[in-house]
Amino acid sequence: MSQVPLRFVHASDLRLDRPLGGVTEVPPSLREAFLEAPYMAAEQVFETALAESADAVLLSGNVVDLDQAGPRAAAFLTKHFQRLADAGIEVFWAGGQVDPPDAWPASIRLPETVHQFGVGRVESYELTRGDKPIARIQGVSRSPGGGLDDSGFHRDANGLFTVGVAFGTAASRGAEGDRVHYMALGGQHRRQTVDQSPGIAHYAGTPQGRTPAEPEAHGCTVVSVDETGHVKTLFVATDVLRWVTETVEITAGCDEEALLRLIGQKADKLREKHVGRDLLVTWKVVGRGELRNYLRPDGYGAELLAQLRKQWSKQSPALWSVALECHEPLQAPGEWYDEETIRGDLLRQLREVEQDKAANLSLENFLPEDRREGVYAELAEIPPHERKELLVGAAKLGMELISCADDEDED
Repeated sequence: MSQVPLRFVHASDLRLDRPLGGVTEVPPSLREAFLEAPYMAAEQVFETALAESADAVLLSGNVVDLDQAGPRAAAFLTKHFQRLADAGIEVFWAGGQVDPPDAWPASIRLPETVHQFGVGRVESYELTRGDKPIARIQGVSRSPGGGLDDSGFHRDANGLFTVGVAFGTAASRGAEGDRVHYMALGGQHRRQTVDQSPGIAHYAGTPQGRTPAEPEAHGCTVVSVDETGHVKTLFVATDVLRWVTETVEITAGCDEEALLRLIGQKADKLREKHVGRDLLVTWKVVGRGELRNYLRPDGYGAELLAQLRKQWSKQSPALWSVALECHEPLQAPGEWYDEETIRGDLLRQLREVEQDKAANLSLENFLPEDRREGVYAELAEIPPHERKELLVGAAKLGMELISCADDEDED
């Protein structure tokens, strides 16, 4: 059976209810974009479907939590669903953790071209062009807080190209796309193809990264099917603000001016790579040299970060430095450990604690007796995974304080 060429736009995790966050400061020029970015990115998804003359839009969950987003989000989606309907583009929506079909207000009627899959079992629709069926679209919505029964997915008995739409899958790893030709998955904010044979299973990712933990480009996926049934996926970027994590390597002789110069060179290359995008950059300093001993988030590193922000604060597109981080351990000459000085004592004690993995770093004993329970005790507890970072920070703080004291003595 020859295949009718098809085109879909696959998107997921629009999360219109979640503005950007994860930063301590936002410049005035980007504050509105922080709030509006999820809507602007979602709008680009729908614009992509119109520009590509898609046959359908596949929404695989977590589109919006209406309890959090309110009536604006419902009005936004209704408007764009109607635009798609006017262009003959159908929408197939499988609910995720926050958007089961019964969460949509009964008072707001969706266009007939919008199909919300039910909870509990896989439902099936025929996608037609004119009067001719061209594909079968199957899907199921996830029950909030519950599992997903996707056992009903199967390829069309008459040979129609079959698409599955779901928020995740219960299939074993590597078998997510075995029962259909293309499985449109949601639930991951990072774009990823997890199965390629005999069917493709693909996570479209979120159209807009929300925090520094979601770097690089985000968008939607255009899925094209040719006459032979071959599937081709094309990533289309829709993010308005783009998070970037950039590594800067320093050497033993690197000072403040050299570091700022290296960062400036990196910034120029980032602008060339991400043309036209506002960038939110976390600079990670690695390498060798004494400079790394003083790069603390609340110390000298904060001073350099302020310089970077001032330098590029008024440029357009924006390049906002979110953080300047250096997690490299203290680099101290061996002779410092043998000194009969405060610095030598500090380094030796830090080395002992670092080598003694059983050493208790919790601060509970330093709290007043009436504060040793509840929230204060929780703050004083040091989780094991934070132990290394805490020791690095303590070592750098100690070196900074000792250096300041030495400078005062010289004055």
